[in-house]
Amino acid sequence: MLSLCITVVGTKSVADQSVEEIIKSRKAIFSKNYSTAKRVQALSSNGDFDKAKELMIEMSGNYKTLLGLFPENTQEGFKTESLPIIWLEKDSFNSLMQKSSDNMIKLTSLIEDSDDIRATLREFMWSSCKACHSKYRMPH
Repeated sequence: MLSLCITVVGTKSVADQSVEEIIKSRKAIFSKNYSTAKRVQALSSNGDFDKAKELMIEMSGNYKTLLGLFPENTQEGFKTESLPIIWLEKDSFNSLMQKSSDNMIKLTSLIEDSDDIRATLREFMWSSCKACHSKYRMPH
C-alpha cells in the first residue's frame, strides 16, 4: 500500500492529482505510520534497535510527505477524517508534521541509551500521534 502511495505521490505532483488521490494518499500514509509505530515499539522493546531505527527514519520521511498532502481543495470528501482546523491553522499543522518528523530522527539517537524505552517512545513518537489526533482528526 505504501509503495502505491509513493508511486502516486512520486509520479504526479500534488497539483496533478485528483482530490480523491490526495486524500487516499494521506490516509494511507497516516495508517502506515500507525502500523509502523507499533512495530517500532515492539522492535525497540525487544532490543532490535537497528530495524526500529530504519522504521523511525521511514516515519520521519512520511511526515515530510504529509506536508504537501493538505491543499485547500481536499477539505471534504472521500471519507476524510481531517478537521477543517487544519486549513485554518495551516502553519501550526505543518509545524506539528515537521516536529513529528524531527522527533523521529531524534528518537534514532536516543532509543538505545534510554533507561525507559516506553517513556522515550511516548515522548518522541506517540505524543506526536496524540497531538495530531486530538486536534486535527475527527473523533472515533
